[in-house]
Amino acid sequence: MMSPYRKSFLWCLCFCLILPIVEAVDLITSYRQEEKSARTRVFNASFLISEWIQGAMENSDYVLRDIIGHVSEEALRYPDTDPARQARITRLIEAKRITLPNAAGVGLVDRNCIVTHTNARIGVDASGREWCKSLQADPLRETFVSHLYLNKAGRLSVTQVRRFPGPGAGFHGSAGVSVDLSFFSARIAQMALGAGGTIVIADTRLGLLARKPARPDLLGTTIDHPQTRAFVASDATYASYRDRSMVDGRKRLYGVRKVDDLPFIVIVGEADSDWQASWRQRALGETVALLLLWTMAILMLRKHWALLRHQEMLSHMANTDTLAGIANRRHFMSRFQVELKHAQRHGTGLAVLILDIDHFKQINDSYGHATGDQAILACARACQAVLRNIDFLSRFGGDEFAILLSDTSVEGARVAAERLRQEILQCRIAGNTGVQVTMTASIGLAMLDAGTPDVEAALAKADAALYRAKSRGRNCIEFAA
Repeated sequence: MMSPYRKSFLWCLCFCLILPIVEAVDLITSYRQEEKSARTRVFNASFLISEWIQGAMENSDYVLRDIIGHVSEEALRYPDTDPARQARITRLIEAKRITLPNAAGVGLVDRNCIVTHTNARIGVDASGREWCKSLQADPLRETFVSHLYLNKAGRLSVTQVRRFPGPGAGFHGSAGVSVDLSFFSARIAQMALGAGGTIVIADTRLGLLARKPARPDLLGTTIDHPQTRAFVASDATYASYRDRSMVDGRKRLYGVRKVDDLPFIVIVGEADSDWQASWRQRALGETVALLLLWTMAILMLRKHWALLRHQEMLSHMANTDTLAGIANRRHFMSRFQVELKHAQRHGTGLAVLILDIDHFKQINDSYGHATGDQAILACARACQAVLRNIDFLSRFGGDEFAILLSDTSVEGARVAAERLRQEILQCRIAGNTGVQVTMTASIGLAMLDAGTPDVEAALAKADAALYRAKSRGRNCIEFAA
């Protein structure tokens, strides 16, 4: 049978083991929820920026359409032979430019990609530019947006152009808008981010157009990041990943999106320290709670063990004779009930002995109660020296002792009784006058069988045998018939 100490320890251990498992499951679940929310935020932010870029480019394309609608192909001449027409068209494109918040300049080029009209410098040869080559090479392409490049004025630029219509399939000229990169930077600067968040707009060649937090020194540089490069080369329109920034070294959750039909990508990153902040507070709180619960469990276990020890002490005091240090009458009667039922159930032999110190009153009267107490102790030690571990010894009252011999035969019980008598006979007690006092004992022995009705009947048989032993002269053993 498991001891109450072991049982309570196992319950406490199970409780202490279940708590961190429950906490781990909760923290893993909440972590995944926080990560999912962060992924949703970077997805939505990249989508909004992508839509805004598309909208801005559509607005500028409407302006280019409007300009083309007011300018004929014949007017695309450099130098223009009609100064009045030159001035009128220049005023027109300047008026259109100021309606576009993203336009650094608006201009027209002829079939040879020579700038014929602009708010800047005319006569510039743009035939080597990507946007010009693209329209010249593909007659079916109506519009084009370039990648990032360094213009002749030494400024980083992106150009959006639209083809002039004309007879045949050749290139007849185009209207274009030079996009001011500060427009991108100003727009993303207005977006709310966590303290460690970042937004990047780049072209599909990974040239940096804008960044938040602003880093003007990085504009125009190439984003040399393997995962971003692989994403651009793939057919995917959106991807997310977690990585450490090569700029500031912070770990972030990134969402990368291609802008439909435009050579741009949007990268939105939310720092781990931001999206994990509430989860980390939760983890800290739950860890503190776990430690408190563990402490409470250990304290309660110690308190429970203290109560068990106190109960055991009370039980021991209630069942132990304070003088002899052996079982008392109450404990003996309880044990006798158990042993009798066991013997009756299994058919094993059970003997009960009642032992009485001879002339105990005379020892008390002649040598004092202290010597009488020594006699009780000496008798108890003598019995313990003879009896087996499975036997049960108790002080029945006064100078009487009751003994149960479990799993024994009649002959075994007689031998044990004789050894008890002989051992007590060898005892020597120092009296108060210095003389050595000897002791003898009378023993009544009764064997119990299946016909023994109860404990009282068994004790009555042994007690009757003891009485006969005393009547026969003491210092002997009588066996109950």
